[in-house]
Amino acid sequence: MSATAATQTSDDEWSLAPTSAEAALAIPAASAYRRDAGLQACHAALLRSLRAAGVQFLRFATVDAFNTPRCKAVPIDRLLAQPPDRTQPRTSNAASPLDNPVSIAEICFAGLPSHADAPVEGTGLTAKNVLALHPDFASLRVLPYAPRTAVVMCTAHDQRTKELSPLCTRGLLERVLQEAREGMQIEFCVGAELEFQLYRSETRDGAPQPVDGSTFANSVTLDEQEEFISDLYDQLGAQDIPTELIHAESAPGQLEVVLSYTNNVVQLGDDITLARATISACAKKHGMKALFLPKTSMLTAGNGLHLHFSFRDVGSSNNAFKDETQVTGISQRGGAFVEGILGHLPSLLSFTLPTANSFRRVGPGCWTGSKVGWSTEDKDVPVRVCMDLNTGNATNVELKLSDATANIYLSLATVLAAGMDGIKRERTLRPAMDDVTASEPLPGTLQESLDLLKKNELLLHVLGSELNTAYIAVRESEAQIEKTLEEEVVDAFNKA
Repeated sequence: MSATAATQTSDDEWSLAPTSAEAALAIPAASAYRRDAGLQACHAALLRSLRAAGVQFLRFATVDAFNTPRCKAVPIDRLLAQPPDRTQPRTSNAASPLDNPVSIAEICFAGLPSHADAPVEGTGLTAKNVLALHPDFASLRVLPYAPRTAVVMCTAHDQRTKELSPLCTRGLLERVLQEAREGMQIEFCVGAELEFQLYRSETRDGAPQPVDGSTFANSVTLDEQEEFISDLYDQLGAQDIPTELIHAESAPGQLEVVLSYTNNVVQLGDDITLARATISACAKKHGMKALFLPKTSMLTAGNGLHLHFSFRDVGSSNNAFKDETQVTGISQRGGAFVEGILGHLPSLLSFTLPTANSFRRVGPGCWTGSKVGWSTEDKDVPVRVCMDLNTGNATNVELKLSDATANIYLSLATVLAAGMDGIKRERTLRPAMDDVTASEPLPGTLQESLDLLKKNELLLHVLGSELNTAYIAVRESEAQIEKTLEEEVVDAFNKA
């Protein structure tokens, strides 16, 4: 039956008039057609692709304030089986299979020490609330050492309001970088040097044994551990973690993996987190254990996580840290950035050297420096300006007082914030250190650094009251634990 009705408009003329139903129907023209590209469909397609590649589980991962990785694995079949909400319009905001699949108790983000899931008094956190993990799909990787598993790094959000939690350190780093871009019109480039020692899986008379007695840049470790190194390189590459250099360091069985310089600072934090896990898994596969403990012997060098920084103006590819017309080779803003770090350095160590063992790596002869200061190409100062090997120009600044026991997102956020403070205040860079310059000594213990942090208005503001209260309370509780170096090494070995 026709949807129109014939009506006579005059003695001779008839027309087809639309019914009320047809009049209310407005079908877009072909030129106005748009395919819905909602996240619901994209996420489902991603999950099906992972499943087709043999992946069974998706881990939703985060790192707590004290560098403990925390994650939950959800079967991909379970994610795909979640029915969509048919009551909602099919838009980009519609429910996705990956919307809020897991949550973790709020106290786990900043209320538990690194050595045990035992709540610490004074953090202000309880087990009454949970935070939802929101995945960042730019970080998605399939784990080569666990090939049936993919992992995605997440930010932590209030389960009711969906707002980013102030306890989320990855989110804090993103907020600091946002201020740099939008508030100061600069973006940072960062690189990292990750050091670790390889130990035999079996002890000798209860004492862990390094795989060799090699020294800096020696070929012994490279030769004897070539299979491990080659496998590690492949596994890092499979996760798109770019490796620039691998070489032996000064301590027995010690290697350094240099991760490529990048302007994607959050991704570098993810890469460091995943690289540590990959190194540990790969070492076990080859019958060894990898230790990232900052100091394993007072007679040898320690394990650091050196960080390199430079910056450029938004929209420019030019390195704004350098200025060849200056005697130092550093631009005015570059010098202010370095001075900002130096001015806050004693407090910053609470984040970059966050354990009692970390401070065993600080002092004369430790290749880290023992006083607040900088120099050019001096490997025994805490802050070192690095030169380009080809041009001889300053390229970046290296912070040596950092190690892998630190939460990398928190370290990067606080160091960058300190440097940005220097730029905003147009600080003048102090003279370089020399044998006669008087310089402020660095804190000798974690507690000394924490005491200075309590008075540092900038860093307390950057963290916010919830995170800084919890962080200081837990770190102070850890600082009171007394262990010998030998006990620390055995503990690290047993957990590796």
